[in-house]
Amino acid sequence: MKKNTVKAFIVAVTMVCLSNVNTFASNFDESAGLVKSKIAQVNNSLSFNVWVDNVASKKVVVVVTDADKNEIHREYVDTKGGKFAKTFDFSSLADGKYTIEVISQNVNVVESKTFEIKTNLITNRDVVVAIR
Repeated sequence: MKKNTVKAFIVAVTMVCLSNVNTFASNFDESAGLVKSKIAQVNNSLSFNVWVDNVASKKVVVVVTDADKNEIHREYVDTKGGKFAKTFDFSSLADGKYTIEVISQNVNVVESKTFEIKTNLITNRDVVVAIR
């Protein structure tokens, strides 16, 4: 009877240990598959490069909003390739503040960049002297 109790105890301890290993492995896999992103301005222009990596099993969207949180552009990232790279040209937007966000599933903001467009008007004033 004691041998059966000891065997049952060993089996129970082994099962608990194996379930903890599976939990640890699944947590490790989730952290390894985090969506990574980078948003960078292109040479002081009104264009921005957006890169997204590790999107194979995640729903990821790139959203551009104005200062009042009005959505200007929304683009879903294709999960087939696992990577996304695109240049966004904002030269046609009016002056104001805008935000580019890369959002992963469950509305987690992966990367965000806020920028402002200002039009600078240069006025040249010349003096012409009349000769008499």
